[in-house]
Amino acid sequence: MADVHNIEKILYEWDAPERSYQKKDKDFWITAIALLILVSVILFFVKEFLLIVALISILFLYYVLSTVPPQMIHMKISNKAVYFGEVRYLLGDLENFCFKKNLSSEQILFGTMLRFPRQIAMVIDETDKETIKSIVEKRIPYVENPPAFIDKLTKWFADRLPLDKNNKSQEK
Repeated sequence: MADVHNIEKILYEWDAPERSYQKKDKDFWITAIALLILVSVILFFVKEFLLIVALISILFLYYVLSTVPPQMIHMKISNKAVYFGEVRYLLGDLENFCFKKNLSSEQILFGTMLRFPRQIAMVIDETDKETIKSIVEKRIPYVENPPAFIDKLTKWFADRLPLDKNNKSQEK
């Protein structure tokens, strides 16, 4: 007889695009290309050719991501894992979660303890936000505003490089 605690039960499931998507208009691309040309001319005189190629590559990648619509995938939350399409992430590998508005979509972000990916972003319907929160909050800690990479980097430098000695003495 199977142990009741080992049975995986789906708690919530939905279909959504695999990533946030918002089509850009012609004016956006004209402005982006004009800025790229201006920066490229400056970098050309400084002889930073690899940086020019990198900037062109980044703009091309952004163009592809904003012109190719994402596929719809099936997402699930169970009592043991979170499913992003066919990929399964165990709840034990997830540190925390939060919600974030990205482009025109609401997302739930899961921070992971894995080397890759460090974060899983799933597009959700804004009307389902509270339902999903109540289900996931029982299993993974909720964080209001997760610190961004820049915030973490700034704190790391501030802890190791105390530039203002008066701050240390005022805190005591």
